Amino acid sequence: MCTSSCSYEIRVNKDDIMHHCRFSIEKKLGNGDPSITCCEYVRNANVEEICEAFTEADKAKIALWKWVKVTRKCGNALATGHDCAGYVVQPPMS
Repeated sequence: MCTSSCSYEIRVNKDDIMHHCRFSIEKKLGNGDPSITCCEYVRNANVEEICEAFTEADKAKIALWKWVKVTRKCGNALATGHDCAGYVVQPPMS
């Protein structure tokens, strides 16, 4: 169970990721290839909880498939089949 301080921490982490990974996950900017700084934030995040924290406004800005790609490239992958803010994570392409 997440307390209010935990919820606050998740929002802060999500906002940091939205900022530092914007060139990787935004619909009109990125291609899913993360920077070193982006990966530092992703590796230290609970990526499943970040998915739950994405708002409708966030989802309007980002491509969730790019977020999934970033989590994989940064070594903190979302599990195949996980529902990330309405996007079901597909298996990695071979």
